[in-house]
Amino acid sequence: MNFIYDRMMKTIVLTFMIVMPLLVSGQMRVPHIPKADLALTNKQAIEVFGALRGVSHLCKEVVFPIYSFRSRIAYGVSIGKDRLIAKASEVAIQAHLMTLNKKNETVRLTVIGAYPDHDLVLLSAPGLGAPAAQWGDSSTLEEGSFLTAIRPDGEAQAMGVLSVHERSLRQTDQGYLGVAIDPREMGEGVVIASVFKDSAAHKAGMMPGDTLLKIKGKIVKGYYEVSTMLRRLKVGEKPELSIVREGQPRLVFPTLQARQVQQYESRRMKSMDGEQNRVRSNFSNVLQSDMELGVEDTGLPVADLEGRIVGMVIARAGRISTLILPGEEMKDLLSREPQEIDMKPSRPIRGAGRSSESMSADDREKLLRKLQDLLEGG
Repeated sequence: MNFIYDRMMKTIVLTFMIVMPLLVSGQMRVPHIPKADLALTNKQAIEVFGALRGVSHLCKEVVFPIYSFRSRIAYGVSIGKDRLIAKASEVAIQAHLMTLNKKNETVRLTVIGAYPDHDLVLLSAPGLGAPAAQWGDSSTLEEGSFLTAIRPDGEAQAMGVLSVHERSLRQTDQGYLGVAIDPREMGEGVVIASVFKDSAAHKAGMMPGDTLLKIKGKIVKGYYEVSTMLRRLKVGEKPELSIVREGQPRLVFPTLQARQVQQYESRRMKSMDGEQNRVRSNFSNVLQSDMELGVEDTGLPVADLEGRIVGMVIARAGRISTLILPGEEMKDLLSREPQEIDMKPSRPIRGAGRSSESMSADDREKLLRKLQDLLEGG
């Protein structure tokens, strides 16, 4: 894992350059670290890098770069029988699709069909000769679990942790409480800034100034934790909320409604998050990680420290927000036949096969809208 080693060495050197002058000048003292803690840290580091070697070998055999002309646009994961699965909205609208097998030979790619409700496309890759990815069960992962996305050369494209467990991104699936909370709220419990009229919170008797302490028995700590926990709840669910009003504890059981407001992104947030995949919402079941990946990194397999491929990168939703289709979702999906989609462009190149056809900008936009509509309607 030369990539990881190089990054660690650069970090150590930079830290040394910053810290040493402070130590020499007496402006900084080195804290005492017990030998037992140092030994535990070293042991954990050895376990992490040892596990990464196994993960790398497992993943690199089943992941392949996907090119349109000479530009890499995504990755694909082998499902056996000379077939790849990849992100539809990044791959299906492109022409001259190809990949390289493990012998570094060019393999032409053609579209077989799609799974529009997951924004996935199935590609034929004659001569790929790769084994099928073995999908692991991500339901056993805990938030904070270490994850890594592996490239075809066996290096880690990114590392991070599981920040949000499996949840739906479809607004029609997410329960809506109807309260506003100051994002600056930190620590145990959050103060309700306002309650929207006729919302679930309003009908349950919640009021501005109430302090929300627990959701379904779990203590909440700050705005972002509350937001994450509420997004996991379903329409029609009646979660137990523990609140405090004027020093008196209360329990309320709001019946969550369908979301009535549209989410939006400010220009500032969009500029901070950088480029994102055009199709990055309305998935029925995704994991979220803080791995930093590019829009062209969709399709990378994601593995845990046990060496299991627990999912596939499906979208870059923000600077440190990567969406992952869970392994069990992939397994279930691939047991079904893909849906046929009209991939025929308006002006094919004379004498060229389907994988070499030229698609006009209008055709690309129409197909992208069709995929988006199917995803939202799924």
